[in-house]
This record gives sequence, C-alpha cells and structure tokens, in this order.
Amino acid sequence: MDAYFEILQEKAKKIGANIEDCGYDKDCIKDVLALKVRTDLENENLKTIKDKASSIEANTSNCNTKEEFLDAIEEKVKKVLEEENELYTSIELQKNFMPLDLG
Repeated sequence: MDAYFEILQEKAKKIGANIEDCGYDKDCIKDVLALKVRTDLENENLKTIKDKASSIEANTSNCNTKEEFLDAIEEKVKKVLEEENELYTSIELQKNFMPLDLG
C-alpha cells in the first residue's frame, strides 16, 4: 500500500467520508472526499460558501449561484488531491531511483 493511499484513508476518516466501496481506487476516494466536502457545505448560506471557496482559492470567476460555488469547491478539492497524489508519486519514484555506480 503506498503512502498517499494511507493519507487519503486518514483524510476520509477525519471528515467521515465512506470510502468502503472504493477499495484501493484512489480516484474513487478523491471523488468521495470532494463530494463529502460539498455535501457538508450544502446547508450553509451563500456567504459562508463563498468564504470557503475564497479561502481555498477555488475558481469562482463565473459563479453566481450556490450550486455553482459548490461545484467550484468540489472541483478545487479534486484538483488539490490530484496534485498531492502527483507529488507523493514523484517523491516515491525519486526514493526508489537508485543511480548506477559505473565508477
């Protein structure tokens, strides 16, 4: 099991996201996490949602409705999780790379 998978599991546990159906599918887990964040915000007022979107730097330039802001937040969460995955994958590849000693 890779380190980022464990991190995703911890994130899911922290926010109470049910990832059992995802198995070891990281994309599924990322989608479930993003959806959980969205559903947790759905009952908030528009000002609170706008503030949350702003604090995570979601792309809200074309957002006018509560639904659009929630969509932007969900997409930003997915993007951040994907970037984290790429970073951890890169770190793991670098750790596993053993240069040949040709000397």
